[in-house]
Amino acid sequence: MTRFLVLFGALLLIALLLMAGMLAQNGYSLMDPAMTPMVFAAVLVAGYVSWRINGILKRRDQSRGASLDKTGGKSGGIFSSKPSAAQSARAARVAARRKKLISEGKLEAEPEPETKPETDEAPPERVSQASPIKDRMAARAERVRRAKEQGKL
Repeated sequence: MTRFLVLFGALLLIALLLMAGMLAQNGYSLMDPAMTPMVFAAVLVAGYVSWRINGILKRRDQSRGASLDKTGGKSGGIFSSKPSAAQSARAARVAARRKKLISEGKLEAEPEPETKPETDEAPPERVSQASPIKDRMAARAERVRRAKEQGKL
C-alpha cells in the first residue's frame, strides 16, 4: 500500500505540475473552477497508472521470490543450471524407456565417445572486455597463431 501511495503522489504531482505549466503558458489557472474536471481526470489517471505499476512490481517480487526458492539466486530460472522438476521427471522417463528398449534389443547401446588426448598447450587466453585494447589485440593474435598452428585457419 505504501508503494501505491508513493507512486500515486509522485504521478499526481508530476501531472498537476505539467498541467499547471501548460495552462499558465496559455493564460489559464489550474485553480479555476472550470478546470475541476481536468484535475479530477488527472487524479483518476494517476491512480490507475500507479495501481497498474504497483501490480506489476508486486507480481515481479512474487515471481522473484518463487525463483529464489527454486534456484537460490537472483537470476531466476533463466540461468539456472539445475533442471526443473518437470525436466528431471522427463529425463527419468526417457532414461527408463531407453533402458527398456536396450534390454529388449530394439535399440543398440551407444558406444562411449572417445576422449581426445589432452595437449600440453593451455587453452587460448581470454581477456576481459574492460582491459586495454593492446591486451585484447595481443590475446587475439595469440589465439589466431595457435589456430594456424593447429590447422584450423
